[in-house]
Amino acid sequence: MNDIFKKSVENNLSKLSKCKLDILIFQRKNEELCEQNNSKIAYLQEEIQALEKNLEEDLRKSKERKIETTSGWVAFRVMPDQWEYDEPTIITWCKKNDLPFYHNIEVLEKLKLKNAIQNQNIYLKEFKDIPGLKVTPQEPKFNYKVNPY
Repeated sequence: MNDIFKKSVENNLSKLSKCKLDILIFQRKNEELCEQNNSKIAYLQEEIQALEKNLEEDLRKSKERKIETTSGWVAFRVMPDQWEYDEPTIITWCKKNDLPFYHNIEVLEKLKLKNAIQNQNIYLKEFKDIPGLKVTPQEPKFNYKVNPY
């Protein structure tokens, strides 16, 4: 009975290996076919960058915020200020001035709890003894390896 499964597995692994090889061959052909188009795309992307730079320079030189044409428009959009926070310094300042712009957070140290349970530093009859903890066994994960020819 084991020989039947062994032959089936070997046959399927062989087919899988051939499929992967075919994919590699198609990928190489695709690279060769796309090389010319990729160079054209790179040229056009450089052209777009140069044109965008020219548009921005023209708008700056005009000293206008927006220029409208029949082809479209260019404009400088007003952006909001960028705020950067040094949180520890600001929290210290808030505490000193009794301001309510911060709060303390309690954090469960999950890894430490898990290790304590697994190392039996905490004795439990069942995981149900800890409210809020649910442990679900998982199915084994299928894996395979194809040996190269």
